[in-house]
Amino acid sequence: MNDAKTGNALARSLLACRIVDLSSDVTDCPPGPFQTKVEVIEAAEGAQIFCDRVAAALVPEAAGEIRPEDFPDHAFLRHEQVSASVHSGSHIDAPGHFGPSHAGDDPGLISAAPLDAFVGAGIMLDVSDAPGWRVERGHVRAAAESAGIDDFDQAIVLIHTEREKAIAADVVADFLDAGVRVIGTDADGFDGPFEPIIRRFLASKDPGALWPAHFLGRSRPYYHIERLRNLASLPARGFLVIAMPVLIAGTTAAWTRAVAFVPEEGQPE
Repeated sequence: MNDAKTGNALARSLLACRIVDLSSDVTDCPPGPFQTKVEVIEAAEGAQIFCDRVAAALVPEAAGEIRPEDFPDHAFLRHEQVSASVHSGSHIDAPGHFGPSHAGDDPGLISAAPLDAFVGAGIMLDVSDAPGWRVERGHVRAAAESAGIDDFDQAIVLIHTEREKAIAADVVADFLDAGVRVIGTDADGFDGPFEPIIRRFLASKDPGALWPAHFLGRSRPYYHIERLRNLASLPARGFLVIAMPVLIAGTTAAWTRAVAFVPEEGQPE
C-alpha cells in the first residue's frame, strides 16, 4: 500500500507540472549525411497490399479468398515506413559515435547507455545572444552566474543557442569536470554545420578545427543531445528532464522524445 501511495504521489507531482516538449521531428530530409524518408501507406491502399502480398504469405489457403471489400470501409490499417539516419530529429549520441575510444575496445553503443543518465535535474543556459559562431567558456560562465547556478553535478545541461552555434570543446570538458554526463543543445550539431567546419579546416589546415567537441568524447566519454527545441520555454533550473534513447541494436546514436517537467507557480521544485 505504501508503494502504491508513493507511486500515486509521484505521478500526481509530475502531472501537476507543465510538460515542455523538447523534441524535434524525425521527418523527410533531403539527400545528405542525414537523409530521411517517411513513406505513408494509407489504409485503403493497405487493404489491397494486404490481400495481394500478405495474407497468402501468412496463410496459403487465403490466396484470392480475402479482398479489400471484405474490410470495413474497404480499408485495412494505415502504415508508415521510415528510412532514417539515427541522427535525424532529436537524438542522443553515445561515445561510440565519436570514434575509437582511447580507453580500449568498448564500442560505446547506445544500447549500453545507463538509463539513469537521461533522467535528472535540468539546467538551461541561455547563450542565444552570445556573439560569434561558437559558445565559449565566457558565455557559459556569464549565463550560469546570471542564473545563480554554481552546482552542475549529475544535472542534464541544456544549452539554448537559438539553433545556430557550435559548442566549444573546453565548454564540454568543463561540464564533465563538474559531474555532468549528458549535455543537450538546440543546434543541429555540437560542432555546428558541416560546411563551415570544412571551410575553417581548409583555411587553417588545423586538425583541431574538425569536430572538436565530438572528438573530445574519444578520451572523455559523454552523451550529448542534438536538435532539441523549445529551450526558451524553460526556466534556468528547477525542472526535471527525461530524455530516454530509443533502443536500437548495434547503433551509437538513437532518437529521443525529450521532455521537461516544470513545476507550476507555487508547486515545490
